[in-house]
Amino acid sequence: MKSPSRNALAFLCAVLTWAFPPAPSFAQIEEVVVTAQRREQSLQDVPLALTVLDEEALNARQIDEPLDIIHYVPNLFGTNNTGLGTANAYYLRGLGNTESIATFDPPVGTYVDNVYVARQNGNNVAFFDVERVEVVRGPQGTLFGRNTTGGAVLMHMRKPSEERRFFMEAGGGDFGRWFGRASADLPLGDQALSKLSAFYINEDGYVKNRATGQKLNGQETWGVRGDLRLLPSEAVVWDLSVEAIQDDNLNMLNTFGGLSAFQRPQDNGITDNTDNRYSQVSIRASRSAGTLEQLSRSEGLGNNVESWALSSNLNWGTALGSLEFITAYRSLSQKFIIDFFDGTGPVGGFTIANDGDHTQFSQEVKLTNSLMDDRLDLVAGLFYFDEKNDTDFSDVFALSFGNLLLADRMLQNDVFSFALYAQGDMRFTEQLTVTLGGRWTKEEKELDYQDFKPALAANNPYSNILIFGAAPGTELNTANLEALGIDTELNESIFTPRVAVQYRLNDDLMAFASYTEGFKSGGWNARGTSAEELLPFDPERVSSWEVGLRSEWWDRRLRLNLTAFFMEAEDFQVPSAFTRANGSIAFITQNFADLENNGVELDLTLAPTEQLSLYASLGIQDAEQKPGAAIQAQIQRCLAGDASAAGRGIVDGDCEVAPPTRSPDFTLAIGGSYRFDIPALNGHLAASVNYRRNSEMNVTTNGLPNGHMGDTGQLNAGLTLGVGENLRFTLECDNCNNELVQHSVLAGTFYYNEPRRVNFRARWDL
Repeated sequence: MKSPSRNALAFLCAVLTWAFPPAPSFAQIEEVVVTAQRREQSLQDVPLALTVLDEEALNARQIDEPLDIIHYVPNLFGTNNTGLGTANAYYLRGLGNTESIATFDPPVGTYVDNVYVARQNGNNVAFFDVERVEVVRGPQGTLFGRNTTGGAVLMHMRKPSEERRFFMEAGGGDFGRWFGRASADLPLGDQALSKLSAFYINEDGYVKNRATGQKLNGQETWGVRGDLRLLPSEAVVWDLSVEAIQDDNLNMLNTFGGLSAFQRPQDNGITDNTDNRYSQVSIRASRSAGTLEQLSRSEGLGNNVESWALSSNLNWGTALGSLEFITAYRSLSQKFIIDFFDGTGPVGGFTIANDGDHTQFSQEVKLTNSLMDDRLDLVAGLFYFDEKNDTDFSDVFALSFGNLLLADRMLQNDVFSFALYAQGDMRFTEQLTVTLGGRWTKEEKELDYQDFKPALAANNPYSNILIFGAAPGTELNTANLEALGIDTELNESIFTPRVAVQYRLNDDLMAFASYTEGFKSGGWNARGTSAEELLPFDPERVSSWEVGLRSEWWDRRLRLNLTAFFMEAEDFQVPSAFTRANGSIAFITQNFADLENNGVELDLTLAPTEQLSLYASLGIQDAEQKPGAAIQAQIQRCLAGDASAAGRGIVDGDCEVAPPTRSPDFTLAIGGSYRFDIPALNGHLAASVNYRRNSEMNVTTNGLPNGHMGDTGQLNAGLTLGVGENLRFTLECDNCNNELVQHSVLAGTFYYNEPRRVNFRARWDL
């Protein structure tokens, strides 16, 4: 006779065997199709450093917005711009930019369905109904063009389906967060397909304002998108889309542990993150008009972005090949009032009020074809881009004797760009392919300034703001800029080539070598409060050499892609903030140095069984700035005892060139998911875990100790229960280990990542 305990154990084993049957012993990694070279290819055939995240990966790794991708791409670091939860500053292979004003361009380009998004102000919009994200590392100066010296984030939205589909997702979590999104595919017939998508997010925030009693750093965001696919003939596919997004998302300076905004927790024995964050700014949070008049009433603390976009992609199959006409218009309005010193006075400590309108129009005509019995794949086209920016912004600084208006001006700047490009991939043999490509770009920029401060000084309407007139000839306007010899027009013509050789050793192994160039536009230091500070800076030109291996092993259960690179950036554009004599902040970008960087990047995917999926990505880099004559002279002054030359620009406190900002020596991401089938529910249980680690780095340009960030590691995890084929419930946490990560330093104030958050969501597919 068996004992009762042994009987119970046997029964339990039988139940578990029935509920969770053994995993199959064999699985294969599916082929991934990408368009990183502007035509459809298998990922393993592309001689580029490329990370791809499809819809399944986006869901499993809790990627809800573009900033989340930093956890999964080698040698990529990113953060919100200081103050702006709607704007992302990416640093890829050491190249990045933290400025969102319109005279600066980000070196990591953002593209939505092959349409370039010029302004960084609103590039952190929540994902909804995204098919896949491709992150291309290194300059993309041939097929994507301007300002993609660091790389490109390519977002591809899901197109309407031929079948009726519907999904709805809703959930909530910490800090009063709740959200929902839905999408419906509605075929209108054999020749017309449509899709409608929408999302909404509302969150109270994790920062308590002790002065006003309000919660800060919350979010209220909504968006709608409509897609129409017309199929008038077998030769024509016409995709049309329209979207509108409103995003109220503040990234207000905050602190904890009884410290002021000018005290670092790490320097005061605090190394743990916390949700007990607070601010003491006296400006009340409300929908911001971004105006000096609203600020004078101690109201309008916030960051509000409204955008809408129209796009058309007409693909016409002709005797010449496939012709694409990509037409797009985007409009973005941003209004914010942000205090960067967390001041207790009626208008804060150092506060910027901003009201900006930005529009862009682009037209691209692209030809793709396969010639010479499919031995030559050709991509060629022309690109036209026109952008107009109007920004009305004011700077107010609190002094002991009153709140001083530093500047109140209107910035208008226009951009015109035209380019011709072509790239051919010639297969000389079944194994050998040679790529030749190039892009010629003509670009013009114009700058115009109007100074409102003199008129306000003559008749000051604000009782709590001091306004002093400028001396004649020193007003902040275009005429005075030109009188100082500052060019208000920048023109550039540049050719950026690409050469690559790839050799396929067998069906599962390909090696390549490439040389690529790219450039990023010049601009002006538009945040200056005097004409002397509004200096232009030159374009940044990048050359990159890469060798790589694309491989699949173990009967396609293991995919291993490896890339080594060496990069040189001439006239490296470095944004730097420093304190003026009166204590206010000055923002200066100059071509302080050249940048050299070399490293290795690895992407690994492993699927040993149908149930288990693992991945890892590793980035190793060694970036170094090579200073020009001006910085070398500054170093000599510093060594001679000039204290003003230390800790300024890219010179650190020891009179040495600082390491490049936000460029850790290594980044490591590992994770995976395991799926248990549950026949009793006709469903499954899936667990996922993701861990990202960065080595130490400095988040300032001057390399001072207050910008030093030690090794950090963040853990994400999730558990999903699937019931039937259509219903899923997910419990997940971001930053589960509550790691404290210092992202930025701005004139002695510090910015940190969010504390741990736990979310629950449910999804229904029909």
